[in-house]
Amino acid sequence: MSSFDRRSLLLRAGGAGALALLAGCFRPMLGRKSEAAKLRGRIALPDLPETDGRIGYYLYQALESQLGSPSRPEWELRISVRKREGHHAIQRNNRITRISLRLTAKWAIHRKGRREPVLESRAVSESDYDSTDSLYASLVARDDIERRLARDLGERVALAVLAQADAILDSL
Repeated sequence: MSSFDRRSLLLRAGGAGALALLAGCFRPMLGRKSEAAKLRGRIALPDLPETDGRIGYYLYQALESQLGSPSRPEWELRISVRKREGHHAIQRNNRITRISLRLTAKWAIHRKGRREPVLESRAVSESDYDSTDSLYASLVARDDIERRLARDLGERVALAVLAQADAILDSL
């Protein structure tokens, strides 16, 4: 056996051993008996009336897909979303060519009927889009970026909630 073959054999054996060692450390967040799985469907989702209709709709859809449809809610998610738009690139003739959009969500998990939150934080999602001479193309780009940002924001909030599932369940 040449030295090259011995090295590749050792690397393959070492890589397989490292994967086997790491496999014992990995636990899926939404595994059958995980704390996060126990939390799915037990959080009442917000109505989001204060946000833009599209943003609220896509945010709710992302939250529902991650946290589950509330069947027996013991907690409620309260969330407020703020949208900020800015201009990045402005040409000499004052034409705006790049627009940034930022969504910030302040959220809290409350026990049903209680005022003080069990868990609270904020999440931010932002991106840019190009503004073109075509009004239609600019509006389509804006709608697309709002949809993507709202979904991303919902996934960020849901991930933060599920990551703290043990603390939320301990509040019972």
